[in-house]
Amino acid sequence: MATTRILVRTLPDIFYEDPDPVEDDMLQARPIHRVAGLLYDCYADRPDVFVSDGSFIMYNRKNGNDRVAPDCYIAFDVDVACIEKMGNFWIWRVGKAPDFVMEMASLSTAANDMGAPSAICMRRLG
Repeated sequence: MATTRILVRTLPDIFYEDPDPVEDDMLQARPIHRVAGLLYDCYADRPDVFVSDGSFIMYNRKNGNDRVAPDCYIAFDVDVACIEKMGNFWIWRVGKAPDFVMEMASLSTAANDMGAPSAICMRRLG
């Protein structure tokens, strides 16, 4: 079955495609949401802390398809309202990369999760 890609425009100068759904998302969803919930609760009184468990980190201003989608991440000392309006974490608009990024590996994706995506995330965001 062919997958239809949807082209999304969020900023005037960037286009990107919606990704295909993740195969084992249902297995990972509960622990990811639990960690994110703990982070939300821990920093609820900090208006300068952004926590996400479901958005992209965009790192290339010219190509919106250059992005990573960690399972959870947190950024300190940022404008949370600005990030929420953008819909994704645009590093050049926020002014910094997240301070902590988490990837939840599963049996079916462990080799991939601990390989290329982690290296890309560390290289691009670090």
